[in-house]
Amino acid sequence: MSFLDILKMACGNFLRRKARTLLTVAGVVIGTMAVVIMISIGQGLERGYTEQIQSWSSLTQIEVHQSYGGDADEQKYLDDELIKELDALEHVEAALPTISRYGALVKGREINDTGIIGIDVSKLQYYNLELDNGQELTPEMFAGSGYVIGYRSVFNFYNPKKGWGENNSPYDDEGNLKELPFDITAPESKIKLVFDTGYYWGGGGSKPKGYNVNCVGVLDRTNQGNYSYSVVMDMKELEKIYAKYAKDAGIEEDKDEKKNKYNSINVQVDDMKNVTAVQKEIEALGYNTWSSTEMLEDVKEQMGMIQAVLGGIGAVAFLVAAIGISNTMVMSTYERTREIGIMKVLGCRLSDIMTLFLLEAAIIGLMGGVVGLVFSYGLSMLMNMLSDSGMLAMFSMGEGIPISVIPIWLAICSVGFSTLVGVISGFYPAMRATKLSALEAIKNE
Repeated sequence: MSFLDILKMACGNFLRRKARTLLTVAGVVIGTMAVVIMISIGQGLERGYTEQIQSWSSLTQIEVHQSYGGDADEQKYLDDELIKELDALEHVEAALPTISRYGALVKGREINDTGIIGIDVSKLQYYNLELDNGQELTPEMFAGSGYVIGYRSVFNFYNPKKGWGENNSPYDDEGNLKELPFDITAPESKIKLVFDTGYYWGGGGSKPKGYNVNCVGVLDRTNQGNYSYSVVMDMKELEKIYAKYAKDAGIEEDKDEKKNKYNSINVQVDDMKNVTAVQKEIEALGYNTWSSTEMLEDVKEQMGMIQAVLGGIGAVAFLVAAIGISNTMVMSTYERTREIGIMKVLGCRLSDIMTLFLLEAAIIGLMGGVVGLVFSYGLSMLMNMLSDSGMLAMFSMGEGIPISVIPIWLAICSVGFSTLVGVISGFYPAMRATKLSALEAIKNE
C-alpha cells in the first residue's frame, strides 16, 4: 500500500466514527490550550520584567565603580586614564562618565531637592535621553548652563514652610501620570541652582547664592530610570558652577575627590551578548561593575522555573488527552479486528497496518494541536484586552505590557508536541493490531 492509500483509509475511518473522533480531538484541544496558555503567561511575565529592567537602564551598558580596599598606592580611580582604557576595549562603543552633585532648584519661595547629574554631551547619543515633547536633544542645547529635568521631578517644587502637598505627587488617584504643573522651560520661571540647602530647612544664616541655569527640556515621561527625578547637565558646565560655589563658600577640594574625577562610568557595549565578557575584562582592571543583564539573568532563571511549573500544570491536561487517544485507538482495534484480519490475508505488510494506526493517532494529535493553538491565540488576545480595560489590571505588569505572550516557537512546539503525543499514544494499539492472528481476526464478528 502507498502512503496516500493509507492516508485515505485513515481519513475514512474518522468519518465512520465522527462523535468519538471529535471527543478525542476535543481532549487534545483542551490539553494544548492548557499548556500554551500557562506557558504564555510565563512569557508575559518575563517580557514585563524585561521591559521594566530596560526602562531602568540599558541592557547594553555596564556601570563601573571605584573598588575600595587594598593598599592606598594600588587604589584605582575613575579618571580620564580609565576612560581611555575602556574606550580601547573590544566591543566597547563608548565610555560614558558621569559626575553627581546634590543640590536644589529654587523657584521663588519653592525648592526642589534633587540630584544633579553631569554627563559628557559629546557622547549624548549613548545616554538614552529623550524629550517628552518629541524634540531632538542636541549637545548645543546644554550650552550656557542648559539642563534637562526628569518628568516626575517637575512636581517636586514645594514651599518648605507649607510642606509637601498632594499636588507634589506626579500621579493621579488612578495611578496615571498628571500633566506638568507649569512650563519649567519658560523664561519667566527664573530658576536658580543652589548647593547649600540648609537655609531652606531652617538652618539659619544668610540665604545661599543661587546660580543661573536654563531648563531646555523635560525628559520623556516614560523614562523611569536614573534620570526620572534628576537634573541632567553638561559635566563641564556643572563643574564650572560648582567651582564658583566652592570658591564663594570657601570650600577646599578634597584630594581624593580630585583623583576620583568621576562618580561613575557607564560603558556602552555593542551587543548584549558581549556584556558579560566586557564586564569581566573591566573587573580584571580592578574595578567594581554592575549591569542590568545580571538582573535579567536572575529574572530569566526565575521565570524559567515559573514556566516549568505552569507548563507542568497544563501537561496534566495533555496526559488526560493522551490517555483518551490511546483509549480511542485501542477500542478501534477491537472494533476493526475483522478488517485487520482481511488486510493481512490480502497481503498488507505489518508495517502498513502499524503506519495506519499511528497515522490515525497522529492526525488526532495534529488536529487537536492546531485547533487548540487557534483557541489559545483567541484566549490570549482576550486576556490582553481585559488587562487593558481594567478587568485583569491587577495581573498586568504595566500599561501596554501583555499578560499572555505566545512566541512563534511556542506555537510550533505545541502543534508538534500534540502530534508526537498522538503518535506515542497510538503506538500500543498499533502494535496490538499487528500481532493479531489473521485467521482468528477473520472469524471475529
